[in-house]
Amino acid sequence: MNDQATLWQKQKSSAITAMFGLSLITGIVIAALSPQNAASGMPLGIQLVANVLLFVLGFRWLGADSAERDIRRPMWLNVGIVLLAAVFVPYYLYKTRPAGARVAPILNFFGLVLGCAVTSAVGATLMGTFSAAPGTPATL
Repeated sequence: MNDQATLWQKQKSSAITAMFGLSLITGIVIAALSPQNAASGMPLGIQLVANVLLFVLGFRWLGADSAERDIRRPMWLNVGIVLLAAVFVPYYLYKTRPAGARVAPILNFFGLVLGCAVTSAVGATLMGTFSAAPGTPATL
């Protein structure tokens, strides 16, 4: 593997790692700001900031992947990814992978989405567990 390919792989890995870290932090912040109402959802401002940051990290990954594969994404695909990532990211992965190697990246994308949701829940649970007042039972 050449140096440029190694750099793209590192950028892609760091973007995914940052997505999980951001999800964990988001869960912690939600639980810290509304410990009694964590089930009712997060404040809109936090949700907006977290989603924008996740999109930025996702586009960082897509940029590195496109550069690694020497592909230029059309503007309509970028707009589609922002508007409906659950459809357009798998489309991008399908179109940029060779036949026979398309299913795994698409499943990995949905696994990443699920993994980020679980990581956020873990962050909220950890915050709730460690911030419980003395004498009150911590709930999971």
